[in-house]
Amino acid sequence: MRNLKLATKLSLFNTLAAIIIVAVVLFLIYSFFAVSVMRSISDEFMNADRFVTIIQTPFGLQYIVRRWDMYVASTDEKMVVSDPYGIGYIDSEGITKVSDRYFYFTKLQPLILGKEVTSAIRFINLLRNIFVLSIVILAISVFFANYSISKSSVNDLKEFINQIEILGGKDVSFRVRIEPKSEEVSELVYKFNELMERIEKAYKSQESFVSAVSHELRTPVASLMGYVNMLKRWGLKDEEILNESISAIEESSMEIKEIIENMLLIARVETLTRESINIPEFVDEIVRQKFKDKEVTVEGEGKIESNKEGLGIIISILLSNAFVHGSPPFVVKISNDRIDIINHGPKIPEEEVGRIFERFYKGTNSDGTGLGLYIASEIAKKIGLEIEVDSNDDKTVFSIVGSKTNYVIVDKN
Repeated sequence: MRNLKLATKLSLFNTLAAIIIVAVVLFLIYSFFAVSVMRSISDEFMNADRFVTIIQTPFGLQYIVRRWDMYVASTDEKMVVSDPYGIGYIDSEGITKVSDRYFYFTKLQPLILGKEVTSAIRFINLLRNIFVLSIVILAISVFFANYSISKSSVNDLKEFINQIEILGGKDVSFRVRIEPKSEEVSELVYKFNELMERIEKAYKSQESFVSAVSHELRTPVASLMGYVNMLKRWGLKDEEILNESISAIEESSMEIKEIIENMLLIARVETLTRESINIPEFVDEIVRQKFKDKEVTVEGEGKIESNKEGLGIIISILLSNAFVHGSPPFVVKISNDRIDIINHGPKIPEEEVGRIFERFYKGTNSDGTGLGLYIASEIAKKIGLEIEVDSNDDKTVFSIVGSKTNYVIVDKN
């Protein structure tokens, strides 16, 4: 069995299951007919007085047979009373075959009564043979039908495996390009390609992360090493150079630290567990913990079903961006489908609005790392939110809005 092909195994198991079910059904049908026929025959012989009358005479017992087709014999005298079939004396009970005919005999002392039941027995035997033949034909039909279907599915699997072997664990852009006939294999191909899509995105994200961090760290590291060398040469003798170097080293170290922490923030929010968050309380808590010296007005009431850590990072980044680049009053406004973070600073140039969420992009008046808004945007995507921006001469508004997979629930009191 182990050496059989998968298509053959599937066909055998399916055929066996079908045969067992059909055989049980046909056996029950056959048993019903056989029992019904035998019961009707045996019931006919329940009362011997219906067929034979025994009369005591001076000359001995006399037998009057009332049916011409009834076989009658006396067990006491071992003689045949009525034999319309010409079979002679037979001392038997039940179904008995004589030559090529079938008879049913029963003993009702002192008589043996019998009747030919060839047609009934042949009907039962014919029914049995038809059922047996039906099972054989069904078995052959089911086997070949299953074999054909299974072989088609197995061929799809073989083609799927052959294409996976081409992958060889190297090309993350590889996709299986087959059109399976079976729905199961088609779903398998779809799930595999979906998995490869996620792997490719993760690989490219990792590759991009390493490349970006390497590029961005090059400048502060070079600056750091330059000031270290300057310290070695003149720092111990010149206090001005010493202070300048220490200040520059500290600044470069902080920049390196900020770049690394900001890039790792994107990878932190991987668990998309959601919980109900009271937005006003949540914003107040963020302001108390991170921006104690800032005055922020929270307007409106509402709750959101979202990832708490991810939403906290987004709000913190947008508030920090408002404090650095905007002017008071700072307002967090909660409405039906959005959380607006408003500042009244200068307008963001139109040519920069479309690029402020790009990684490492720095605006005209920005002296940061260019990662804050990019990180906020990426985390928003992960937790099913979007960030929109609207800037004019009066104010700049960054809005956190619910996407198709998330929405804001507002409680209005």
